[in-house]
Amino acid sequence: MPVPFDLIAAMLYLGFYIARPAPAPLRSAWTPALAAAFGLGLALAATVANRVGLALVARSSPRGTAGKRAALGVETTIRLALVLAYIGGLNASAFPWGVAAWLGFGGDSPFLIQLLALIPYAAYFVCAWLPLYGLHRETVPGRWTRRSFLLHKARYNLVMLLAWIPFAVFSEWLSRAMFALPLLLAAAAWIFPCILAKAWGCRPLPPGEALDLARELEAKVGASFSQAYLWEPGGGRTQNAAAVGVFKPFRYLFVTPALVSGMNRDELAAVILHELGHVKNRHLLFYLFTTVAGLNAAVLATEFLPFSGDAERYAAMVFLVLFHFRFVFGWFSRLMERQADLFALKMTGSASGLANALEKLGLSAGNIRNERSWHHSGIAERVRFLREAEREPSLAAAHDARASRVMGLGYILSVAIMAVTGAAAHVDPSPPAAVAGVPARHWRRVRRLLPGNAVGPLELAYVLASAPALRGEAIFMAREAVRHAQGKEEREAARKLLSELDVPPGHPLEAERSGAAGERE
Repeated sequence: MPVPFDLIAAMLYLGFYIARPAPAPLRSAWTPALAAAFGLGLALAATVANRVGLALVARSSPRGTAGKRAALGVETTIRLALVLAYIGGLNASAFPWGVAAWLGFGGDSPFLIQLLALIPYAAYFVCAWLPLYGLHRETVPGRWTRRSFLLHKARYNLVMLLAWIPFAVFSEWLSRAMFALPLLLAAAAWIFPCILAKAWGCRPLPPGEALDLARELEAKVGASFSQAYLWEPGGGRTQNAAAVGVFKPFRYLFVTPALVSGMNRDELAAVILHELGHVKNRHLLFYLFTTVAGLNAAVLATEFLPFSGDAERYAAMVFLVLFHFRFVFGWFSRLMERQADLFALKMTGSASGLANALEKLGLSAGNIRNERSWHHSGIAERVRFLREAEREPSLAAAHDARASRVMGLGYILSVAIMAVTGAAAHVDPSPPAAVAGVPARHWRRVRRLLPGNAVGPLELAYVLASAPALRGEAIFMAREAVRHAQGKEEREAARKLLSELDVPPGHPLEAERSGAAGERE
């Protein structure tokens, strides 16, 4: 399943979007129309991409490699177009600010702004994917309707939003409490699999041979799942399984109906042992640590890279996050998948069960045996290594030792990165040279009020207030800070500065600037 980089990019962009001063809501009548034009353009692009993809598929077998590559290329293009249309449409319309003002909230609720900003994303999501129904039906096995296709895309591409919501709700708290983020991450990792099972429409694996086999193998290896679920991605014809969840009681085994019905007992046992290998070796906990560390490293890097604008910082952060998922996480995942394969080999004493299961899985997914996988390695490669490890047991021991070393080093680096990021977020740095005239107490206040917007109206007002000749300008910028404040604390700080400024009556700048600011208010 491809990484939903469009949603990742959109969620990262929201952090930059809400850090801006609130624009004038719906500045003119044409801005909503312009936002709608982005959606229409996206729908037209998706329609053209669907026709191009169908033409490419028609030249090969619908389930052949060429057809699948064409479908993947179209999907990647549409994902990129989706995130570009979303960013363009959001900036053109100022939609969330306008709706928030209409609801009477103004800019005082960053969470509300983020939540409202996702409404255009949902609309663009439909514009992007609905025209691609024909290509999906031709390249993915299963009984598809337009409704089931769109629901499938939503379930497997938007589910990350469920993990994002608690972090958005507690964003202000997270910025102040040193240990708040680790605690919230642990809570999210603990309960998220339960939400995932509901969102994906899973149902408990009914009593029978498959469930009895799973419980028997759990007792044998000394690791267990809290629940086993039937999972139906890809129209219900895909043979697949997954271990989901780091901690009990929300650690689950997901198996597809096609896997249960299409595998014999030895093959099904090998697949379940593979998933138990992930649990036994604590791979899921390692994935959690390294993913959080990767995100922290991306955030930390953007603070030190020589970028001056938000657009550059955003592009760098998206690149670093996607690089982590595609290459760093992908490398870890391939390493751990091979260790889980070897665990199944060790427990069964034979490579045949898992090798045959992998061959069947490749056929059910559209004859992908010889295709490479960025996160699992290719099926042919995995089967070949299993056969070699069966003949030469030292290969398995060497790989286990290598995986243990990588995990140990990964934990150390992850904890170090998270510690550095957490410390940097809660340290008041000295004022930079550009604002050296700001008293230390004012600089600390600015850093608290404007985390991530260090060059804001309030900060500039403090700089100007230190020069008697520029106090009129300071009053103007303090008023701008009041107008653009995103929270009560920022607004009160700006008003306090206004009350502290002693500007002679009739000052020309004061009369000109404060009068203009008063009209805006």
